[in-house]
Amino acid sequence: MLAIPFPYIANTAGWTVAELDGSRGIIYGLMRTADGTSPRVGAGDTAFTTLGFLGLYSVVSLLFLFLVGREIAHGPSTLRRRGP
Repeated sequence: MLAIPFPYIANTAGWTVAELDGSRGIIYGLMRTADGTSPRVGAGDTAFTTLGFLGLYSVVSLLFLFLVGREIAHGPSTLRRRGP
């Protein structure tokens, strides 16, 4: 039961690591990492977007934990046996 959230955590951690690697789109040997930035996207835009995703993932994570906790507290359903 305690291992239920592990796939969700692994998926989110893998996505985060993949997206935070900023030099994926830079062609090795042809472009420098400094040349791969956009002059139209400022630090404030990046921070706002990152905080927005952090907030969204926090809300979804809390909702997930609430719903799983409610199902665990509800317990398993009992199957009624019908008579012979």
